[in-house]
Amino acid sequence: MSGERILVVEDESIMAMLIKRKLQNWGYNIVGWVDTGEDAVSKAKETKPDLILMDIVIKGSMDGIEAAQQIRDTLDIPIIYLTAYSDDEVLKRARETEPYGYLIKPFREGEVHANIEMAVYKHSSEKKKQFEIKNSVFADFSDLVQTSLKNSADQSDEEIQDKLLNIFSKRIENDIPSFDDQINKLGLNYESDEPKVIFDAYLAWISDLLSNFGIMSKNDFNEQGYYIEFLNCPWKNEAGKNHIFCLNCQAIINYTLNWTDIEGKLDLKETVAEESPSCVFRLY
Repeated sequence: MSGERILVVEDESIMAMLIKRKLQNWGYNIVGWVDTGEDAVSKAKETKPDLILMDIVIKGSMDGIEAAQQIRDTLDIPIIYLTAYSDDEVLKRARETEPYGYLIKPFREGEVHANIEMAVYKHSSEKKKQFEIKNSVFADFSDLVQTSLKNSADQSDEEIQDKLLNIFSKRIENDIPSFDDQINKLGLNYESDEPKVIFDAYLAWISDLLSNFGIMSKNDFNEQGYYIEFLNCPWKNEAGKNHIFCLNCQAIINYTLNWTDIEGKLDLKETVAEESPSCVFRLY
């Protein structure tokens, strides 16, 4: 592959210059070079590169791992770490951001080139898989909505909504992996661990789950409750014509929240169907 757009995050100017030169020789396009974590996040949002080469120890108050996490929270961009550090704590923090590669300086040119090619290919394959899953779910979902509407001519909007939410929730049980598996994987326990620990694990789990459907999300908290924001919608055009399409995502949150045993109410604060830039759910 060639022509991919790459952002270089490196605070050593000579190293950055060498990396840029090699990348250009290999046929890649450099969308920018920055030397701080803050600038890395800003430049990534501005240019939306195909890949980021990220040094870990860089200038500014935010290191490369923190920058990578912030980028990962809002953008679907593969990141390869280039660093001189390989101690266990750094590796543990880096691993949590799910990078596509981790190269220790000094590295061979061939290693960098091979890692870039593999990362680009892997990311492309994952996006293709997500697209296929989304299309399959969309086709199935569309048929279900249309069939349900035809059979609900004499029911009120509220009755139709409750009926569809119930149908979607039952289907979700078969299509979505259990949250219990994640709890066991993390070594957590519903009875002994604090509800906030369980809920934080849920938020991380639901974000990963949504990403499999091509939905990017982020979480927030204030005195009014917890917020789960869907940054994009695979059914945006359809939801604009028929708000019932919004029930699919609501059913996912409704049903999976029951697995956490956390008490609270869920409401939909904003939706793309009402021309909001994103969909926002609140748990309070």
